[in-house]
Amino acid sequence: MANVISTQILEDGERNAVVKITGVLDTSNASVTTIVDPASYSPVPTQFRIDQIDYSMSGSLQIRLFWDATTDVDILPIAGRGTMNFKHFGGLSNNAGAGKTGKIQLATNGWTTGTEVFSVVLRLVKQDPQ
Repeated sequence: MANVISTQILEDGERNAVVKITGVLDTSNASVTTIVDPASYSPVPTQFRIDQIDYSMSGSLQIRLFWDATTDVDILPIAGRGTMNFKHFGGLSNNAGAGKTGKIQLATNGWTTGTEVFSVVLRLVKQDPQ
């Protein structure tokens, strides 16, 4: 079998979006993969703000989230399981510089052998919707 990463849009409203990402890794770590693309939402935003992340991953697996740009910018790494809420200070805003696309990307570290799984739910706010 090959690695499988799936993205499902759970909510696509005028202002808010919720996306669920699941992964089953059985051959290697996941290389940088786009998990949120503004073009997939309506109205189409130029970028997103992250207000909350719910996550769970098995074993020693770790996930890195990135803002896509000419040089990708780390959002944050996550491991284990839990919830991070950023609403009380206005969320995590896209601070990527040149070549910023508004996309959110994911990569993993920590896969060694066997099957590792993860799930991530992102609660997003659309910014500058068209």
